[in-house]
Amino acid sequence: MKNIILLLTCMVTFSVAAQDCLLPNGNFEDWSSNDRPHFWNTTNIAGNEGQANEMSGYDWRNVFKTPGKVGSGIRMINVSVADFLKEKKPEEWAKMPPAIQIQLRTKGAFSSSLVSCEAQDCNQLMAGGNESAIYKALVIDIPKGRSPGYLKGYYKANLKAGDKLWIWPVLMDGNEQLTGGVRPGRTENVIQKNTGIWTEFKIPLDYFPNRLDKTQKLMLQIQMVGKDFPSSYPHGTNAIALAMKFPSQEGSEVFLDELCFGGQGTEVDPEDPDLIDSGTGVGNDDTTDEPDDSDTSEKIYIAVNGNDSNSGSEASPLATLQKAIEKANTKRIQGKPVTIIIKDGSYAQEARFDGSANGSLPTLRIKAQNRHQAIFTGSEPIVPGINWQSVGSNLYSPSSATLHPDQKPEMDPLNYSNPMEMRVPALLVNGVQYVVSQTPQNEANSYIFGPGMLMVNPGGTSLAGASVEVSVREYAVDIKNGGNVIVSGLRLKGFPQSAYSQLGDEIPSGLRGVQAVDCLFK
Repeated sequence: MKNIILLLTCMVTFSVAAQDCLLPNGNFEDWSSNDRPHFWNTTNIAGNEGQANEMSGYDWRNVFKTPGKVGSGIRMINVSVADFLKEKKPEEWAKMPPAIQIQLRTKGAFSSSLVSCEAQDCNQLMAGGNESAIYKALVIDIPKGRSPGYLKGYYKANLKAGDKLWIWPVLMDGNEQLTGGVRPGRTENVIQKNTGIWTEFKIPLDYFPNRLDKTQKLMLQIQMVGKDFPSSYPHGTNAIALAMKFPSQEGSEVFLDELCFGGQGTEVDPEDPDLIDSGTGVGNDDTTDEPDDSDTSEKIYIAVNGNDSNSGSEASPLATLQKAIEKANTKRIQGKPVTIIIKDGSYAQEARFDGSANGSLPTLRIKAQNRHQAIFTGSEPIVPGINWQSVGSNLYSPSSATLHPDQKPEMDPLNYSNPMEMRVPALLVNGVQYVVSQTPQNEANSYIFGPGMLMVNPGGTSLAGASVEVSVREYAVDIKNGGNVIVSGLRLKGFPQSAYSQLGDEIPSGLRGVQAVDCLFK
């Protein structure tokens, strides 16, 4: 009799625990095959055991069934784009310039991701392109009155070169409006510690005021991201787009099991200036436009006629962004969110900060007082005496590829250790910023740069009599490990550009280590 009672007690306990989890197949027990988990959309774009489907035509997979903490789990691993192209499209691979081949070998991983999905064959649904059906499948309906207070689970990780696993839980109402999610400044949803044993993680969730009584839906995205992705929640920008800009390394892998939305949520204080933002520009703190000055964060001002010995108030502004960031971080270490407001004008300066020793700090916003009227310039006029000679095909070459003694970047782009981040000096002619091109002879107002070589297509403009500038500053703002830094409304021009812009810039021109919102890069 005692054994029966004990068995019934265990069954009741298990039943309660199972009901507490609001995520279908969060234990990864249900699979169509060894790479098709039910109720999840994955980055596998080919069928089981290499049988191609209409999305790719090739076997390209990086999500697999694996032994879990209990029963089955899931393995996410990044695969090589270079290996895929060499094997499946050898002719196209052979035609690629060597520098791009190096680029793809070095940092050309196909980053693995998972997205919650209530359809059993989510990959096939995605291939169909029915947006209404896709959205309906990606969100999970929560029973009335249930509003989870956390997402928890277990993981193992072998992350390469500072890679991270980003976990993005979002809660919405029936009108697709944000109701809750990860609070700004939290770091629990960005996993970056390697471990060979199953380790628990728990991500607290918070809600906007007066949203808990609404119909609740949730969505969960999990994605591998590179080392420069923020270590705290990427608040105030398009978080998914940001994740795509930081692809992680080939071979990085994470194992997941027993994912569970549980507990009961609580609402944030409506007076709190750091209310949740989904990362898509919706919510109380809508930073896709200019941030609202009504927040209670501390303000620091800078102006072109300021002085770094001033207090930093609106009436007594500082002169440099560097000094403003130093003052702001002193306040952030004390637990205070700070907004740096940059008055109209042109700023020929740069600011750098490494927050490695400070952990996760409250939000720092750096914004233009008036949209795009605070201008940071990274270029200076080239030195006198540069002669331009025609080399045919609409191209002109200067007598020296070094146009200024402080020309940036200084590295040889073809020998730079990370080709995906190869940058070349910006070039401005009569105030117009030219674009980098691999075929400048076919594109006016463009140029190509290499070791000891610069060729420009000025589109009919005489370079001999033109005002020509070249970049001499690396970044307007370069923040490492600062977490939760949002830059909005600035205009930045004349900073180094990507050498292969057609592959997509990983870092916005003139910014690094921050989240850019509504900035103009020209």
